[in-house]
Amino acid sequence: MKLELVEEINPGNGIMYAVRAGDYTIRWFAQKESAEKFYNEIISDPNLLKPIRNILKSEEINVSLEETNQ
Repeated sequence: MKLELVEEINPGNGIMYAVRAGDYTIRWFAQKESAEKFYNEIISDPNLLKPIRNILKSEEINVSLEETNQ
């Protein structure tokens, strides 16, 4: 996977910085230093790109498949 630190200059919005992984922008920054810090953190630990899913609640439920005409 290719990791990039990108500077984007838009006439109306000024300069923004992005960290991209593959074809996806991971995060936008207004400050270059913050973008570089985040980029270096990912270089040091690529696992930061892995999504984290925490199950907050879980319960088994029963759903009747029969229709009742009342």
